This record gives sequence, C-alpha cells and structure tokens, in this order.
Amino acid sequence: MSVKPLPARRILVFGAGAVGGYLGAMLSAFGHEVILLGRPAVVEAIRRHGLILLRPDGLQLTTQPHAIPDLDAIPSEVDAIFLTVKAYDTEAAIAAIQRQGWRSALLFCWQNGVDGEARLAAAFGADRVVAGALTQPLSTVAPGIVRLERTRGGLGLAPMAPIQDLREWQAILQLAGFSTRLYPDPQAMKWSKLLLNLIANATCAILDWPTERVLRDPRTFAVERAAFREALAVMRALGLRPVSLPGYPIPLLAWAMRWGPASVVRPLLAFMGAWGRGGKLPSLHQDLQRGARLEIEAYCGAVARYGARVGVPTPIHDALAGILKDLSEGREDRAAWCDNVTALLERIGLSVPG
Repeated sequence: MSVKPLPARRILVFGAGAVGGYLGAMLSAFGHEVILLGRPAVVEAIRRHGLILLRPDGLQLTTQPHAIPDLDAIPSEVDAIFLTVKAYDTEAAIAAIQRQGWRSALLFCWQNGVDGEARLAAAFGADRVVAGALTQPLSTVAPGIVRLERTRGGLGLAPMAPIQDLREWQAILQLAGFSTRLYPDPQAMKWSKLLLNLIANATCAILDWPTERVLRDPRTFAVERAAFREALAVMRALGLRPVSLPGYPIPLLAWAMRWGPASVVRPLLAFMGAWGRGGKLPSLHQDLQRGARLEIEAYCGAVARYGARVGVPTPIHDALAGILKDLSEGREDRAAWCDNVTALLERIGLSVPG
C-alpha cells in the first residue's frame, strides 16, 4: 500500500532569533518554504551567508530560507505562522498579522510563558491556534547563526480547540528531525515547560552565577526549591498536573522537589541543570547582561500573577520579580547583588539553616 506524501508547507517564522532560526533551518532543510521575519541585521546576514545551524556533534547545517524585515514582503497567505518573538512583543505581533488579513493560517505559539496562546486565541479564534513547547537549549552565536546546545529534547504540540487534529503537523515536524509529542491539555503542557524555565533562571541573573553553582549551593538551592513548590501550588489551584515533556520527566522532577531529600536532589539537579543547558546561560541572565528587556511576566511574574488570581501566596516569585524589575530598570545596582546570597535570602524572607 502506497503512503501519501505530506505536501510541503509555506511557513512564516515570526521572529528570527534562536528558536525561530532553529525551527526555520530544520524545516527549510526538509523542503518546506520557510519565510523568516527578523531584524534588518539578521535578514542581511541570512541573505549574505544563509541561515547556519551549529549542532553539538560538530555538524553544521546551512539553508537559504527567505529572510524579510517586514510582512509587506509576503504577497500571499501562508499555511502556518510560527510565533517565536519574546512574550512582551506578542501584542505587536498580533497587530502586524491582523493587518495582513490572513484568514486560514494556523498559528503556532512557541513562546515561553503561559499567556501567549490565550492572546492569540482571543485575536484569531482558538481553532487557529496551537500551543507549542520546545525543550532543547539554543543560543544565538551571531546574526543568522544559531547553536543547538543539546540534542536531547524535542517539541510538544497541544490544540487550543478540541476540533483540531494535529497528527499531520506532528508528522511534518518529525520528518523534519524533531522528536514531537501531542498533548491534550495546552495549559498543562505550557505550565510544565514553565516549571523547567523557572529553575535557576531568576536567581542566576540576580547573583550573576552559573546554573550549576546556584543548584549546588545549599542556600540558593533552598530558594529554587521554595520557588518551585510555589509554582506547583499555583498549578494545583488551577487544576493542572505536570506532564512529561520530550526529554524531561517533569512529574518525577516535581515529586523530587516536593518530597526528595535535599542531600540527594541538590547534586543531581545541579548536574542535570548544567548538562541540560549546555554552555547556555539562563535567558534572564543573558538578557540582563546585555541590557535587554526581561521576560519577567513570562517567568516568575506569571507565577505571581496567577497565584494572586487563585489565592495562592507566592512571596518567593513576588520578590524575585521585584528584584529583577529593579535591576533591569536601574533602580538596583547589579554589582551590589553579585554573589550577595545574604541579601537575596533577606529580601525573599527565607531562612536557611547553616
């Protein structure tokens, strides 16, 4: 019996950063028409030397997707839009897509945080929106050059409307080289990814420490554990349970952070956290170092916001969000917070024996 081949898709990647570059490079290499929307410097680099993906095994993939600086360069509708911009750019992206008047393109939300899909559904209808989660660490080396730090992990897809059948898109992504899993509940999937993103993210940025150091130090590990438990409490109040993501057994991690002995969990998590991220600094740490806007509302700010909605206290995430906001807006001195674990513990009100 012959198998009907899947037709090539026309895919707009809205945001040519690390995530957009990785998705665009793989899909372009497997025959799909990829259009990358990015900043002028990135567009010029891709037009000059192609889109380059560096792999941890030493291999290099170079593709030639269309690179454009604005949507007016697209003369007709696309099959899918992969939204990969930062969470704080969501409303601007929605407005830009609405101006095009596209009626049928499926919108995949690959953003961090737990709000992007709902915003897209409100603007375009839930039946056109797909929740996405990517669990592979990536970094931008230079404009048009993206590095995949670890091959472990993959993609998660979840429908925002029950009528959606995502099996064909799962097959498309798997054929393009992604380990891809389908999930019935988009919020459970996105909150599970948020649990991963929260670990040693805000604390690394505040103290200017690498991931492994934060997770090995008993004092900062206590901060991470308390913050993780707050996020789990908010999830439970929302009626959500952690789910395993490609490469990451989140329910097991949740059990360990709730009940496991610190003497065992701390060194294990330190090793896994450092190995899982490769040489990549956590995103909040990277952005704070280069003076970029922080996605606070997509990380600790999201836990605090939803905690307030469901009546779950989140003092750890409230404090972390406040410190990060003050640091990013210049009200706090970064040098004063560097290595200052005592100040961090005092600010969040956490007492750690010894």
